[in-house]
Amino acid sequence: MAQKRSILYLASQSSRRQEILASMGIPFKVVPSTYRERMSHRSSPQDLSVRHALGKVRKAVLPPAARFVLGGDTLVWRGVRGFGKPKNRSEALKILRHLAGKKHAVVTGLVLWDRRMGRVLTGCSKTDVWMKRFSDGALEDYIQKVHPYDKAGAYAIQGRPKIVRKIRGSYSNVVGLPKELLRKMLNRMLKGTMRDIPA
Repeated sequence: MAQKRSILYLASQSSRRQEILASMGIPFKVVPSTYRERMSHRSSPQDLSVRHALGKVRKAVLPPAARFVLGGDTLVWRGVRGFGKPKNRSEALKILRHLAGKKHAVVTGLVLWDRRMGRVLTGCSKTDVWMKRFSDGALEDYIQKVHPYDKAGAYAIQGRPKIVRKIRGSYSNVVGLPKELLRKMLNRMLKGTMRDIPA
């Protein structure tokens, strides 16, 4: 008899992460998490993004039978400054001014938790991004066209008008979920167990 496929529980409300999981053919359900992110410049962006992802997983509101849980957190980092989601229009404009015409890094931490086995895997993906140069007027126009308030760094690489000149690394990482890293983590998690989540 065929075994029932496991569901991956996504502890994130990000529509971009949901779209990427769907495109990968991974069955998933979205669950809320009571974890609240706090920006800190005392930690490296890699450590901070993984810590946030772990917090989301640990504070996810899950059904009792849930087994596999995924958490992710994306940060935009330039120099010693990190940027999360802007709280308002003026903060979005300030972030975009800081990034326009310059190179920054997009870092996503992932945490995959097997509740049944008590096993936790962590990983991190970094992509270098070069943003185009923009006048203040063009940035104001961008904020009008692309809702920036749920996006780290106040921009969307997949949105229009195009704001990114070039990248080095994973494109899907800049969107919000590095597919390459997630596949590796799923393969590692499921190695030697029932391979009931496609990877």
